[in-house]
Amino acid sequence: MPEKNEKRRIMRFRETAPPPLADLEANVRWLRDRELIKNLYRRYAYGVDSVDFDLVRSIFHPDCVVDGTLESGGLEEYLGGLEEAMYQWDATMHFVGNQYVEIDGDRGFVESWVLGHHMEADDSPIDHLVLALRYQDEVVRVGDDWKVIHRKTSKQWHTGPFPRPTIGPPSYPRPARAKK
Repeated sequence: MPEKNEKRRIMRFRETAPPPLADLEANVRWLRDRELIKNLYRRYAYGVDSVDFDLVRSIFHPDCVVDGTLESGGLEEYLGGLEEAMYQWDATMHFVGNQYVEIDGDRGFVESWVLGHHMEADDSPIDHLVLALRYQDEVVRVGDDWKVIHRKTSKQWHTGPFPRPTIGPPSYPRPARAKK
């Protein structure tokens, strides 16, 4: 049997089984927690696509560390670069697909598959970009909500130029923040 490639080797299928059916309170809590956690990704996608970075920030814990596709670091530095990058595109649309949620008390792990469509203006000489990503996130309960405290982003594949070419110095990743 052929060996799995690195992108598939790092996948971790982890999903929390539901509590016993007879325990109504535990089932409601389990369902509520899963819905709140899954909603983080809908809010994130909507915030990125509408360039509403207050909404994007609302899903992250202030101490979050991000290992991105082009940049890594603390939350504010990372989101600053991401926000700059969003202005390069005429429009974006992020679609969240498969999600696997593991909850252990006040901590959890979520693996989400995302397609990001990055559209150029009609007169742009640059091709559109479709980027398939996998977010592997550690989440923590904060009061009645959940927040991402560590994000690892893995690029699965792409069509179109990645990173986006520019005329002159590249605007993203920012030269001082590019992954080594």
